[in-house]
Amino acid sequence: MSRGGRPPFFFAFAYVLKHEKQKTILCKIYKNLKQKISIEEIADYVGYSKFYFSRMFKQEMNISIMEYVKERKVICALESILQGNKILDVAIEYGWESHSGFIKAFKSYYGFSPSLLYAMNLEIIHLGGRNMRNYAFYEKTDEHMSKEDLFKLLERKMTENKLDTTELGTVYNFCQKSYANKKRYSGDEYITHLLNVSLLLVQIGSEVNVVYSGMFCDVFRKTDVLIDDIKKYLPKDVAQIIIRLRGYDIEKDGLKDEECAVIKMAERLHNMRTIEYMEESEKKRRAKETISIFMPVARKLKNEKVINELNNLSIKYVV
Repeated sequence: MSRGGRPPFFFAFAYVLKHEKQKTILCKIYKNLKQKISIEEIADYVGYSKFYFSRMFKQEMNISIMEYVKERKVICALESILQGNKILDVAIEYGWESHSGFIKAFKSYYGFSPSLLYAMNLEIIHLGGRNMRNYAFYEKTDEHMSKEDLFKLLERKMTENKLDTTELGTVYNFCQKSYANKKRYSGDEYITHLLNVSLLLVQIGSEVNVVYSGMFCDVFRKTDVLIDDIKKYLPKDVAQIIIRLRGYDIEKDGLKDEECAVIKMAERLHNMRTIEYMEESEKKRRAKETISIFMPVARKLKNEKVINELNNLSIKYVV
C-alpha cells in the first residue's frame, strides 16, 4: 500500500487518466485552430468548469490556455507561409481579423515579420536555381511593362492585400519627379524598376510604409534628391524609413533594421530576375551573404527544412 492507503496502481491509473485528458485537450485545440474557440468550449468538451480548467491548464503547461492557442496558430501559420501561401490568406485562415494584427502576433513570437521570411525564401529559391513561380503569392511582371500599367497593377495588388492606397498617388508622383529622365540598361524608364520593387514588397506581405519606401530604395545613390525633400513631400513614417536606408548596408548591418533589410532584398531580387546570367563569383558572394544573414533566423524558427536549404546553399556555393 502507498500514501492514503491507496495501492500503487491507483496513482499509475490517475497519471494515465490525467495525461489522456491532456492529449484530448491538445487534439481538440489543434483540430480547431482555424476556428474561433473559447475556453468555455474546451472546458465543456473535457467536462471541467472554466475556472478549474484554466487553472489546471496553466499549472500543467506553464502558459494560459488562450496564449497556448495563439502560439499554436502562429506556428501553423509559419508552416503555411513557408509553403508559399499569401500572408493575408494565412492570417484570415487562422482567425486574425486584420493583416496588421497577424503581423504583430507573428513578430511578437518569432522576433521578425513574415515578410522577412518570404524574402528569405525567395533568396534561397533563386540562388538554389528553383522556379519562384511555384509560390502562390509570386507574380512576375512582363519585362518591359510600362510605368502606367505597373502603377495600376501595384494599386490593385495593394487593394487585394488590404493596404491603404490613400497616399499612393502622392508617393508615386514624387517618385516620378525624383527619377525623371533616368533609364535602366534595358532602355526602360528607371521608375519601372522601383514600381517592381514595391510590387514585390506587396507580394511578400510588407506593411504599407515599407511598400511606399521601396519606390525610393536607391534615391540617394541615383538622384540629387535631398533629405529635406524627402521629409517635405512624403508621409513622415515613409520618410523615416527612406532616410534610414541611406546609411544601411545589408552585408554589414544584416537584420539590425528589418524594414531596410526587406526593401534591399526586394531591390536585389528584382535585379536578379531581370538579368539573364549572374557571374559565379557573384553567386558565391550572394550565397555567403544570404547564409550569414539568415542562418540565425532559421535556427530561431527551429525549422529543419529552412536550415537544410541554407546548408545546401553553403555546400553548393561556399564550401
